[in-house]
Amino acid sequence: MTNHPSFSECRGYVAANMHGRSRPAKTARHLPAVTISRQAGARGRTIGLKLQEALRARDSKSEIPWTLFDDNLVQQVLEDHQLPKDLEKFMPDDAVGELESTINELLGRHPSLWTLFEKTAQTMVRLSRMGHTILVGRGGNEVTRGFSNVLRVRLIGSEPRRQRQMMQVQDMTESEARKFVKEEDTARRRFIRQHFNTDIDDPMRYDLVINTDNFSDDCIVQQLMAALEGKR
Repeated sequence: MTNHPSFSECRGYVAANMHGRSRPAKTARHLPAVTISRQAGARGRTIGLKLQEALRARDSKSEIPWTLFDDNLVQQVLEDHQLPKDLEKFMPDDAVGELESTINELLGRHPSLWTLFEKTAQTMVRLSRMGHTILVGRGGNEVTRGFSNVLRVRLIGSEPRRQRQMMQVQDMTESEARKFVKEEDTARRRFIRQHFNTDIDDPMRYDLVINTDNFSDDCIVQQLMAALEGKR
């Protein structure tokens, strides 16, 4: 199985971008970026990784390497805002009840979850403005709304196909996969509703909605690369 990009890779991306600021600011602002919203089991992470690989090969002469931010995004947020590493467990790709957040804040367990969300959004804005980033999940399409350099993608699929994907990739039983897909879809829908007051399934919130039942990973990557070219 392909590993997700390490946090050191992401640090390398940020360092390269800082070095690249010696170029005219106008050029840096227009580097493209991609956000990927996905249903559970719709192969969002594997497609994101293959897209990163393909874009790095295409743009091999660029000073700024295309970099995928997925689970490693949380680590980037903590470093950006000089927050303790143990806060990572309080930052799921989900929505938490306001009462629970308030109680935890009063008990001094961690900053308010709304504060953590705001800091996550700030980091996502910074990364997308730097360009050559692929942001997976956490409402990236909403955070970057209005950014002309960002291609916003939604990956969907039928529940049976997505359940089989989880059984194959995560070695889940059929009942485990069915439960996981249903709970993850609900959690992500709730996250978008709570933080952005919108419907994650609204196709008008994206530039592309792709049914992954009908295409291979490589075919989808080619579609996304063509869309990036068209958006330029």
